[in-house]
Amino acid sequence: MKKQQNVLRRSILAALGVAGMVAYSDQAAAISPATLPILTAGAVATVESASGNPAAPSIAATNTTPHRAWSDNSIHNNGWTHNAEFRIFQVGSEADIAAGTRFDLTVDLQAKPGVVTYTKKRIDGVTTLVGPTPVTPLNSPAFSIWTSGSDPLVAGRSNGEGYGHAWNQVRGGYGDGGTADDPCGWGGDCALGSNGWLGSGGGGNVLDGHDAWIGYANAGYSFTNGDGDKIQGLYAGAGNPDNLGEYGGGASDPLNGTALYNVNQNSPYVGSGEAVLSFGEAILNLTGLKAGYYLIGYAGACPDDNANGQGCDLGGGNAYKLTISNNGVTTVPVPGAVWLFVTAIAGISIVRRQRIS
Repeated sequence: MKKQQNVLRRSILAALGVAGMVAYSDQAAAISPATLPILTAGAVATVESASGNPAAPSIAATNTTPHRAWSDNSIHNNGWTHNAEFRIFQVGSEADIAAGTRFDLTVDLQAKPGVVTYTKKRIDGVTTLVGPTPVTPLNSPAFSIWTSGSDPLVAGRSNGEGYGHAWNQVRGGYGDGGTADDPCGWGGDCALGSNGWLGSGGGGNVLDGHDAWIGYANAGYSFTNGDGDKIQGLYAGAGNPDNLGEYGGGASDPLNGTALYNVNQNSPYVGSGEAVLSFGEAILNLTGLKAGYYLIGYAGACPDDNANGQGCDLGGGNAYKLTISNNGVTTVPVPGAVWLFVTAIAGISIVRRQRIS
């Protein structure tokens, strides 16, 4: 399968010629994520699609994302770099980061109905406004989150040779395995894995290894990605009919066969969490997320080349609303043993006072 993918890409580049090769490579290589407002305790950051304005210079709807860019790079069920949306966000103030403060966050990606767009058509020499045309809501939203720890996040780039056009939704940075876009051949270093280009393998600083990956939520169909990882969804899909969560990749992959949860509880940057999924909405609740810098990649989930009958295509942007809420500092529960100890001490004190009386 990987060989077929590389042959296909080489054929595309050969057909495009030299100029086309540059354009194709540049389009796929660059992600320049905008940075959201700082999420201190109680803060909320939002990005959402907006309708086009027929009276404005730009009449098209803005902030839309394709339905199949989170889970479909060709037929390999990887994320598609130059079509998905990316944003950087900072959790906590600089003082919080220095202190290692932990927060509870809610990340909510949902379909947004009611967005319209406009186009212009030239007919018989006359420019005509077409619209309003409804923009399809993002009915199968999905996202992944990574971290650069306490250092301001710098997003990596693909190498311009073909590596970095795709990414794995549930793997960390350099050294966390995977073969998306052939890191050995196109990337020149097998240790890059599928996501090495996001960090040190592409001039960025998403952390190396599995600790960099925080979690995901998928309100579409379950599937098996190009690295053999079984990713759960709201619905059981053709590529993962039992809706399992499990890492794959074969015997040489250190993660092979281990359970895949929505949150990477082995990462020192997050305590726990859970996904809450419904039609048109993917929510990830994170508990004990360490103050620092994070990257979210999101789009629609349409795996297995429409095998689930979703009827989604790559070209049209879908309307969405992304909301990230800092719900406050994580409350550390007092262990039951401590309560028993306090109760016992209080009881002894009462007895002593009674004896003195």
